Amino acid sequence: MTLLSIGTYEDAQYQNDAPIGPQEPIPTGVHSIELSWDRSRGYMRVIIGGKTWWFKEYLGKAVVVGTDNGRGRITLRAMSRLDGETLTMYRPPEAPAHGMVEGLERKRTHNRLCYRRSSQDWRLRDERLPWNDPDALKFVTTYVGDLSAEWNGLDKIAHIYHNGTAVIDDQHICHLYDPDLSYG
Repeated sequence: MTLLSIGTYEDAQYQNDAPIGPQEPIPTGVHSIELSWDRSRGYMRVIIGGKTWWFKEYLGKAVVVGTDNGRGRITLRAMSRLDGETLTMYRPPEAPAHGMVEGLERKRTHNRLCYRRSSQDWRLRDERLPWNDPDALKFVTTYVGDLSAEWNGLDKIAHIYHNGTAVIDDQHICHLYDPDLSYG
């Protein structure tokens, strides 16, 4: 990774190797959270109540409220905490399971969620399928639903993975389903 100057990181989606450093604890409770890649620092980040926390690894569950396609941000509802450079999120206990919809069903797999800046939309890529498989990559307008997330700190590219099922409806909205919840 290339540092261009103090506090400025090259505009790429490769994670900055430099340590993030100390950060204040994330406040307790359920929050509205913006999740995105910080293009200037080279870390993933969450923004809660106007304050920013950076991380290099992500685990947990959250309710996906939607996306801000113009800014490349996913809006979540969750409780969260930082342990070093690992962010862990917890689904709000009172949150109902996302409603089932009809559409193109994507089986439970290791789905990569990422932003396509050039088109201001999102991708859903099944990382367990071969790269050139025609079913591996789908473009969607937004994400909603129940995220079961994982991003290993050894992955040096800005990725968030959903380890559950997904349904892409006829408006190209990607509905996420957590394998640990019941849908009826």
